Amino acid sequence: IHSSVLFSPPPTQSNITLCELNGELINPNESNMSFRNFDETDSFYYPDAKITVDSLKKSLGKNETAQLAFLEHSQTLKCRLQTAYNGHGIYGALNEINSSASSEALPMLFRSVCQNLLSALRWVGGMQLPMFPHLNLSDETSLIASISQNNDWIDSPIRFISWHCKANKFALALKDDTVKVYYHNNDLVPTLKHKLQRNVSDVQWKPFAASLLAVAAQTAVLIWTIDPCSLSSRPYSGSVQVLSFRNHSPVSSVAWNPHGYDQLFTSCVLSSAILVWNVGLKKPQVIQHISRCAGVTRLLFSPDGEKVLASTPSSSFRVFETSMWSNERWSQLSGRLQAACWNYDGRILLFSLLSDPRIYSLTFGNSKSSDQLTVDGSKHATVVIDLSSDEQGDQSNVIHSMIWDESGSRLAVMFDKHDFRSARIALFATSSNPVFSITLKGYIEGRNGCLPQLIAFKPNCSTGACLTICYSDGNITYVPLYFKRSQI
Repeated sequence: IHSSVLFSPPPTQSNITLCELNGELINPNESNMSFRNFDETDSFYYPDAKITVDSLKKSLGKNETAQLAFLEHSQTLKCRLQTAYNGHGIYGALNEINSSASSEALPMLFRSVCQNLLSALRWVGGMQLPMFPHLNLSDETSLIASISQNNDWIDSPIRFISWHCKANKFALALKDDTVKVYYHNNDLVPTLKHKLQRNVSDVQWKPFAASLLAVAAQTAVLIWTIDPCSLSSRPYSGSVQVLSFRNHSPVSSVAWNPHGYDQLFTSCVLSSAILVWNVGLKKPQVIQHISRCAGVTRLLFSPDGEKVLASTPSSSFRVFETSMWSNERWSQLSGRLQAACWNYDGRILLFSLLSDPRIYSLTFGNSKSSDQLTVDGSKHATVVIDLSSDEQGDQSNVIHSMIWDESGSRLAVMFDKHDFRSARIALFATSSNPVFSITLKGYIEGRNGCLPQLIAFKPNCSTGACLTICYSDGNITYVPLYFKRSQI
């Protein structure tokens, strides 16, 4: 077990980290001979993207919902309630009443009863006896923010980033509910906008497809087809497909089948059902119900596609094998699962818990060499590193998200916005052969006065890895990590 208190503290001087070179993190003030030729020898090319806060004009008010956004404001409350009820039943009608409470002259007692009924429906929908704090949140925007991998989902200009697995491009979900696609060698920026595209929580490119993008919104999933050869920045109306399922809102996570099949898996933070969609036919099927969880917050496939992690708002999570969908459950944890990532072969799962400074490890057997279709996970998690500090309060969250590069050589950890290390990102060197090991490389320094909100590794970096960091001011920086990749 490693502990952060055993390592030297992060540097106090604020210098932007440029790259990792020769096993060290390089800052611009360092007199390093190999660094002087950095610009000339750099083999990475990145999309040029910067989001200015002033350019984002949020289309929804604080108390507006996605349903209200595309209804005429001249409609009466009765008409809006009828539309909401037809689309989402009594749950949608109660949601509409709560959203309209500030603009309509509704009696205080009536509003209070409707809010309590909505909370009760969420409680019953979770089918749980324990108290789940997320069921008491008053609106779905707060629900999404509470489970997002974004450090400040509500106020961040960039809410999600998704790199394409092959092409050198990424998609950005922005605060104004648009999704923009940036290329490294093309000034054209396709802008995706739809009346149902509200409060985006997840964006994922389809593997082995050049132009299919799934966007998880509050009330639906939108499948966009973005022609890379198009000369228009606004795709035509026929380029989007809407997938919607009753009582499956807000959508918390989307995940394509890693093998490239036409299957999209979705989850909802207020529903125990995991759906799989035949995208071409727009037909959903409930593949699993997770009992005693009150919802599913995230679906995370292992890179080999043999297993999928399903995290929940409760103090438990499950790992499914994807042949017969049997599962194993890890429960009685100190809190809900906050962050998780797989190694390159799906044999190791690292995860952290809410308000827990430690990173845990689970190991799994090789399902391909086994005759039985089982998850074959270790019974107990092992603590691999402790990031606690004397400066950190006992009740504060420490780790907000973490990602592992596709070679299994670098692990990046983003701290919670309330942690004293929130301006820095911890970088670890990892190895799985012959046994798992993890070593702190250092702390990546960011922009002055800005906090990192999202982190992602760019796929297909032959000379190492590239860490992409989205900051609170809308800037995106790239930190190339030059090292010899492990043999995969």
